[in-house]
Amino acid sequence: MKNKEIQLSVNIGDHDLERKAKQAAKFREKGHGVNLKLRLRRGREAERTSDAQSVVDKFIAIAEVPENKVNAFSWNETTLSTYIHP
Repeated sequence: MKNKEIQLSVNIGDHDLERKAKQAAKFREKGHGVNLKLRLRRGREAERTSDAQSVVDKFIAIAEVPENKVNAFSWNETTLSTYIHP
């Protein structure tokens, strides 16, 4: 089992978000865990923490990940991260 990482942006488009969510679903089907990270850049983007949370929630919904497979979200300065179990 390997851990894969998917990076998101708060400004990600719907199509790109769907594509990355499908890739995460494929990783999970193969038995890999997924580290999900959304980094907020400096300036105005760094103030959009609620938007970051909604992007990650939307990603998890598209990838159809059960709640019990998602670790709690954690903030590390300007990065929102979580781990999705296989």
